[in-house]
Amino acid sequence: MNNVSIIGSGSYVPENIVTNKDLEKTLDTTDEWIVQKTGIKERRIAPADMLTSDMAAYAARNALSTYSINPEDIDLIVLATNMSDHLSPACAVKVQEKIGAINACAFDIRVGGCPGIIYAMSVAYQYIASGTYKTVLALSADMNSKVVNWEDRKTCVFLGDGASAFVLQQSERPGIKNIKLHTSPKGYYDAFIPAGGIAEPITTDNITSGRQYFTMNGRNIWEYATTVFPATVHELLEEGNLDIEDVNFVIPHQANLNIIKEGLRQLAVPLEKTIINVDRYANTGGSSVGIAFAEGIEKGIIKKGDTIILVAFGAGYSWGGMLLELH
Repeated sequence: MNNVSIIGSGSYVPENIVTNKDLEKTLDTTDEWIVQKTGIKERRIAPADMLTSDMAAYAARNALSTYSINPEDIDLIVLATNMSDHLSPACAVKVQEKIGAINACAFDIRVGGCPGIIYAMSVAYQYIASGTYKTVLALSADMNSKVVNWEDRKTCVFLGDGASAFVLQQSERPGIKNIKLHTSPKGYYDAFIPAGGIAEPITTDNITSGRQYFTMNGRNIWEYATTVFPATVHELLEEGNLDIEDVNFVIPHQANLNIIKEGLRQLAVPLEKTIINVDRYANTGGSSVGIAFAEGIEKGIIKKGDTIILVAFGAGYSWGGMLLELH
């Protein structure tokens, strides 16, 4: 099996900022309540004419250009998204076109939204480790603003739009040390979009009743997230024969500041050993871990030689984590 390392990362968030004060004008909510419950102060919302493939392509270009990687050298593109441009074909094929990856194969994967980039990188890892491909682009992009009801304060205040990208490549030393993925059908209906699939096709009646919008059981999600977040980190530490002190950064899914703080408290990890941007971007779904990682690299917070754990959790239930060393 070949060693696999991350050789590049990038992200994208739309320019349009929607603050809590903006939401106060249309919702029965307040800036104080949103910050207290979530830690979110603002979120980025894509313009009406932007597609999921556009956001993914922006993130991909940022990763490729920053690290001087030629798009023609990409062998495979794996895009994790719950919000493809169309139900069929794969959104990744449009990303392939937009970035000029003429020699690549491209396909989508669907998980519970928020662990998307972890799952995409796990697929990329297997293709490289087996020797099938040498260089793989792993992406996640979720346009959450298109699937929330902007009159429902229980969901719309939590979410924002964004995309993230990682370039993985065969390497002499192992950069990615371990990956753990899990699912449990127990929470299948705790965070989902009722209408739009085969189980409940779109009709005039369910559009009228708002069944096409994202819905969430916040209490159940809190209990699940604050359990699997620290448990996954402990799992990676145990299998890697590491103590938490051996890890430079634990970067979790940016779902909610209170969930992040509770998970870190259980792990005895100080805030200085994580990266938090949920206050500025809200929950960007499967892209959030990648956006935080890319920001850490860009700002010089994360450095070569650092040992990092990425962990994400979302609908399904689905969750996963990755232990890596940055070369």
